[in-house]
Amino acid sequence: MPFELIPQKLIYGGDALGHYQGRTVLVPRALAGERLEVEAMRTAKGVVHARPRRVLEASPDRVEPPCPYFGRCGGCQYQHLKPELQTVAKAEILRETLRRIGHIHWDSEIPLHAAHPWNYRNQTQLKVARQPDGRLVLGFFEHESHRLFPLDVCLILSPGLNAILGELRSTEWSARLVGCQEIELLADHQDERVAVTLRGSLNPNEAEAIAREMLARLSGVVSVAVETGRELRVFGEAALNYSVGDFRYRISPGSFFQASRFLLPELVAAVTSEESAAALAPDSDRQMLALDLFAGVGLFTLPLARRFTQVVAVEAAAISTADLAANAEAHALRNVRAVTATAFDFLRRFAQSAPDLVVLDPPRAGVGVRALKLLVACRPRRIHYVSCSPPTLARDLGYLLAHGYELQGVELFDFFPQTFHIESLAKLTRRDGTSP
Repeated sequence: MPFELIPQKLIYGGDALGHYQGRTVLVPRALAGERLEVEAMRTAKGVVHARPRRVLEASPDRVEPPCPYFGRCGGCQYQHLKPELQTVAKAEILRETLRRIGHIHWDSEIPLHAAHPWNYRNQTQLKVARQPDGRLVLGFFEHESHRLFPLDVCLILSPGLNAILGELRSTEWSARLVGCQEIELLADHQDERVAVTLRGSLNPNEAEAIAREMLARLSGVVSVAVETGRELRVFGEAALNYSVGDFRYRISPGSFFQASRFLLPELVAAVTSEESAAALAPDSDRQMLALDLFAGVGLFTLPLARRFTQVVAVEAAAISTADLAANAEAHALRNVRAVTATAFDFLRRFAQSAPDLVVLDPPRAGVGVRALKLLVACRPRRIHYVSCSPPTLARDLGYLLAHGYELQGVELFDFFPQTFHIESLAKLTRRDGTSP
């Protein structure tokens, strides 16, 4: 039965939240203050999940989504909101999440860094599925579904990746991709060179032929990896090179790297450049130590190595650690030690106390209490926490603030406009008078 709803606010995940007959209602593609006609679709844990039927009174902040797939493709959630207001809304969502989950009342300014709203993604995972008529199609999952939604262009992908998507949609290529479940594309900083990873159950001989044909025929493709179970074979160049500021990073197939191409220099500067030996220790003779946990291929490690006597970079994925070590060597940074381990296992064995700076850049699951207990025990002077998940950031910050740390600043990096995703940076200092 349809009913009217006036949402009060946007929440993390992209929905708008309102109330009807004493129950919480979540509805996508809506804005705060609008009057909507919605229809309940399901109820979970007492929360009604509804779909919008009609906008009866629109918000002045509403715009017409430029993508014809918006609302069906599950990739974007905010195309109906003016781009300049999306970052502001995300800052309020971040602030409210810190308060609700972490009991952190951060009333100070949250500096906002906004990317260009379109064509910003340098990486994507295209799903491959067979249609009822037997055709293979490429696309993304539908909203709240594992059904594939086929598309011919994506407005948030870089032009180079869109060009490859267009070529792969052809009947000729789709006929060759039987057995492939996912195609990952990664473009370099200039959007000119692309690494492709094919995942699924491709026939080994056929896979090699497809890989070599992609190298020969797809514009910009310089590397093709074929991943079948635990086996990974790479054709063409072994890795992609990606430049951020003064540094060049080798990224092998399977290594993690940020998927947005416009804000990386700003993020790296915010995480690393403020921390100099002079700021942390006026005595220039003192040895300065930084830990980079969840280090990936060394995005923060390399610039940190220019400012600290020693940097220990810790990464659980061996392939990323190998890239990290190679990247440090390529820049003659001999003060970098690359360690293949989880953050918990490394901290469990870490014997030094009071590192000058610890950089945390965990996946969505966050750092977690087990590792944070060990981190607090080694008493780092400063902690810079890069987060892609406000809920787990709030949880982890709540623990750190309860165990001797003060929150000095929070910044928001809108790496992914049109979507609900929020990248943020929290800076903490130890409450014992030894930090500046």
